[in-house]
Amino acid sequence: MFRESSRYKKINLNDSFKFKCIRCDLCCGTGPNVTLTVFDIVRIAEYLNVHWRTFLYEYTKVLVGDMMVFVALRDKGKGECVFMEYENGLTKCRIYPARPMRCRLYPLYLVSPSANYLHLDTECPGVGKGREVKVPKKLVERYSFEVKYHYKEIMRLVLDEGMRPLEALEAVLERLWEEAEKGAEWAKTEFLEKLGST
Repeated sequence: MFRESSRYKKINLNDSFKFKCIRCDLCCGTGPNVTLTVFDIVRIAEYLNVHWRTFLYEYTKVLVGDMMVFVALRDKGKGECVFMEYENGLTKCRIYPARPMRCRLYPLYLVSPSANYLHLDTECPGVGKGREVKVPKKLVERYSFEVKYHYKEIMRLVLDEGMRPLEALEAVLERLWEEAEKGAEWAKTEFLEKLGST
């Protein structure tokens, strides 16, 4: 049976916790560990003003395990996120306004898109500092929706339509890219800001 690490504390959606980001590099510098949804990919590509195909090729690792597709941000060779930079000795994210949902939520982790609780990374140096912050419920709800959509839609195309996993990923990305080009609200950084963050 899988045991949860003592590093992570269970936290309910209505809970609050003390947190202040101190701009260390624990979350950005010890990867690569940030998986992306198709929504993340489109938003970041738009923010960088590149096509989603260019973004996938230059900034991600795409892995196929059996029939499932996983997309993760590349690292710089030592675990540092490809978008992590330093400014006056502190970490800085080059895509901060469009950063992935997983990053917006940290030091909280989505356990499952259907779970009614999260995990709090107690090893994050900012946990226990600063003011009390509430779990950003709107962000959790939207992230849960996007994770479900990502895996369900890709698997639907693989299992029901007979597409290869990478072909299914590309089909979903192309559809969302067209939505974004037509002005879909979810593709805008202002939409992300309304969802909040930790």
